[in-house]
Amino acid sequence: MWLGALFTSTAANFGRLLIVGLLPNAILVAYVWVLVTIEAFTNNGPLLFPEALSNVRFKTDAGGLLMFALLVITLTTVIQPFQIRLVRIMEGYWRSRLGAFPYRAATAFHTRRRHRLRRVVNERIDSVDDARLADMPIAEQIREQRRVRSQEMRLERAEAKLMAYPPGAEPVLPTMLGNTLRRNERVAGERYALNTLRTWPRLYPLLNEKIAGEFDSDSDGVDASANLAVTFLIMSVLGFVAFVNDRWMLLVPFTLLLLAVAAYRAAIAAAANQGVAMSVAYDLHRFDLLQSLHLGLPATPKNEAARNRELSHFFEISDGMPDPPSAEEHLNLNYVHPGRD
Repeated sequence: MWLGALFTSTAANFGRLLIVGLLPNAILVAYVWVLVTIEAFTNNGPLLFPEALSNVRFKTDAGGLLMFALLVITLTTVIQPFQIRLVRIMEGYWRSRLGAFPYRAATAFHTRRRHRLRRVVNERIDSVDDARLADMPIAEQIREQRRVRSQEMRLERAEAKLMAYPPGAEPVLPTMLGNTLRRNERVAGERYALNTLRTWPRLYPLLNEKIAGEFDSDSDGVDASANLAVTFLIMSVLGFVAFVNDRWMLLVPFTLLLLAVAAYRAAIAAAANQGVAMSVAYDLHRFDLLQSLHLGLPATPKNEAARNRELSHFFEISDGMPDPPSAEEHLNLNYVHPGRD
């Protein structure tokens, strides 16, 4: 339970609790408190901006501060167990009957978009050689150089956007956050024939502090930004309800909606950085995983790939079956044990 960790965690863990749980909920509680104070939901209070803020009293006694803190902690305690589910929803795992149609529509859109981006990336840039370019008038040279540069920029933008999608024929998800995280799960270890989903939990304890800290920081960024996006979205909805009769005050929920979009895009950026950290972890520590399993180091990339496929297959079937098979039956590997005194 996170509440116990609140009093026993290290500074780093407390920092995660603060930015992922306490801060978004404190913002939400403070916002609702302001709306209630200015009587925004009754449609009887002063809704013009200067008059509304004049009703807010930021000074309060110790009892009010204690009540505010209890509300924030209670809300965080209730919501925290659903943190993983919240991120999964923002990733696009909408498997319910209600979400079936939006899921199909959004995945179809992203499938077409990925196909279109790949087509742009594979287009050949038609450039004029230097000899022909030198024979052209200056104005035509400028137009030709602009045209080529425009094509190059279009290619670069398409490549950058394509990097946010899963590779190959891997199915897409209905949201960009989900596609970015799925790419992380399908790229980092697969370059070495390791199943990322199955081997990452085994590799993570072996990482050095710098790489592990970078990954943890990016993971916190994904969770915190996702929570803030949902918080700002809820605040925006409440604002539209509270200020429905005041067109000037509707600027508040519109601003909060923009902040929700910004927080969501920040979550995507953090997810992309997380993927880089995972790739670096496999680059530098995959042999540490083999040594921790008491397996000899491979002599060639081909030998490494063959062994990694065997390990990944064993982890996949053993982790995903009610009655996991034995390593004796499914692994044909020779162990290398360190010397003992």
